[in-house]
Amino acid sequence: MDTMNFKIIGGGIAGLASALAVDNAGGHATVFEKSAKFEQLGAGLQLGPNAARALQKLGAWDAVLPFTYAPPEIHMRDGRSGKILKRLPLGKTFEHRYGMPYLTARRADLHKALHVVANTQPGIEILTNSEIDDLSLGNFSGIIAADGVWSKTREKLFPGSSAITTVDTYYRSLLPIPSNIANVNFECVNLWLYPGGHVVHYPVGNPVQLNLIAITSGDEPKVFFKNASENLQSVLDLKSQFSKWQSAYVPTLKQWHQGKITLIGDAAHATLPYLAQGAAMALEDAAFLQAELQSNAKMALENLSAKRILRTTKLHHSSMRAGQVYHCSGVAALSRNVAFTLAPSLIIQNQLNWIYDYKI
Repeated sequence: MDTMNFKIIGGGIAGLASALAVDNAGGHATVFEKSAKFEQLGAGLQLGPNAARALQKLGAWDAVLPFTYAPPEIHMRDGRSGKILKRLPLGKTFEHRYGMPYLTARRADLHKALHVVANTQPGIEILTNSEIDDLSLGNFSGIIAADGVWSKTREKLFPGSSAITTVDTYYRSLLPIPSNIANVNFECVNLWLYPGGHVVHYPVGNPVQLNLIAITSGDEPKVFFKNASENLQSVLDLKSQFSKWQSAYVPTLKQWHQGKITLIGDAAHATLPYLAQGAAMALEDAAFLQAELQSNAKMALENLSAKRILRTTKLHHSSMRAGQVYHCSGVAALSRNVAFTLAPSLIIQNQLNWIYDYKI
């Protein structure tokens, strides 16, 4: 491309990160966001070392860091008995191994930080209350569609690629950190495994809150987890009302681009959240796009699709398998619990090296 002047559809995490990528590569990005103002949607998210590296590449790490929290451990637990099956260390040990920390944040804070940085860049223009249906280039040299799991752009480029819903329902909430539930360390990431669903909670942000997510096959959490351990039921009793979201993922695509139009982030590869990598993959996409624009701008959109699709597809299949492990029952659950209990923490951690070691 002789001139890097991009139309970006969607002003979420993927859209703003893409705008930073274009600006850092010396181009201009106009972000079209259909909402009249940016709403503070979502609850919390996890930022592994790969996400942290991507934020560094994009020039947004310093803006995000003050709003993060560093949990010391992950506690994998059996939801019925409440027993801790495995403690996985995070903190300095984890940071030394991967070169970057494992942090958590409110989704709204990550988005706000990206927005603040984007607003300081001369090559970025953000337009709200601006829904785009027209995929003609006009004066733009390319289009980056960051319009999420229900992307209209994806449907136009690849008919029949609508997101697929699953039986799972996500119940999410942010609430004050509790202090009176026995044998639960709320400073840590707690993952409670249960037949057909699971619960995860961890502290986020500054000031700190508890991000609580319950995944069920449809029933309200207190009904679905009625046979859970007393301490897990006490955790769920902390909240009477949850935000409810239907589980959905994007079917694996063979490519993300057509000509000078590309999908990015959830629009291209939204997956299930069982490895907590949704935002990280969008940030990686943007950092990769930046590198391609800097090295070979004419092929950047094609290379983004060709070189990122293998990783995001592997992540999707791994997330699906993780959900099956989390939600299994009977003999399979007993075997899983024994395996987690007996396996050294390093062995479990090493299975995720391919995610956290990723460098652009």
